[in-house]
Amino acid sequence: MRVISKRRPREFWESRKGNAQIAERDLSTWYKLAKNSSWASFAELKQTFGSADRVGNCIVFDVGNNRFRLIGRVNFRKGILYVLRVMDHAEYDKNTWPDECGCWKPPPKLSVAPSTSGTADKPIRLRRLR
Repeated sequence: MRVISKRRPREFWESRKGNAQIAERDLSTWYKLAKNSSWASFAELKQTFGSADRVGNCIVFDVGNNRFRLIGRVNFRKGILYVLRVMDHAEYDKNTWPDECGCWKPPPKLSVAPSTSGTADKPIRLRRLR
């Protein structure tokens, strides 16, 4: 599974004052498990992360024995997991994250560029940067 991106978990654990080491350890372990997995469906994901739940188009991962929550969106067909947000229980319990993460909105569609040649609009091909 390609995980995009490790920046959000890193920013989260760097922002923790009292438990930065615990957050780093737990989120790094989660990252390694996710990165080394290849799920074709939510059922397969649940075999790796048994406490994961679906909320709309998002998946909520309990990380570190339920200390932290990681909100992601998985494209099973392409093998990509997008990390949308990481939070502790106090932030999670406010329940503002489903709207902020767009969990109830459909996944983004392919962008369409207007044609300059007078022909029909064509999808833009996005290149993956390495």
